[in-house]
Amino acid sequence: MADLNLVALTGFATRDAALRHKNSGQVKAEFSFEVERPFLRATGEPVSDLFLVDVWEDLGRWAVENIKQGARLLVIGTLNKESYSTRSGREHLTIVKAKYIRPLDGDLQDSDLDLDEMRRDQWSEDMLLAAVKLLEQALEEARQSELSGATDF
Repeated sequence: MADLNLVALTGFATRDAALRHKNSGQVKAEFSFEVERPFLRATGEPVSDLFLVDVWEDLGRWAVENIKQGARLLVIGTLNKESYSTRSGREHLTIVKAKYIRPLDGDLQDSDLDLDEMRRDQWSEDMLLAAVKLLEQALEEARQSELSGATDF
């Protein structure tokens, strides 16, 4: 089996998707994406991670027209580490290369996932299977929406 680089995230776009034209002629959209962690700091503040999401070609064009700040999304893709030079040296950035994006209604708290177990450093097989089931349900809902003509992806 080949190595697998796959990430599935739910969260909110923190800015509108913006279109970029590459020198190669390819079209790319970018937007920032915030994913809340399932716990709070000792101060009661929420903890979240912020990602840059790259979206290419047709999906990128769709993103520019449909992804606006505040949109709740399911993003499936790969993680890529990129580096670039700055005045202070090399900077590194982890980017999500989106392969699939769908708007989401609802929240993980609406699911059957055990939030206490989600907070643990290690998940049981049952927890992992519950997370995969949640992902399958989200994908099936998106497919049903597409079949009913309710979305234009």
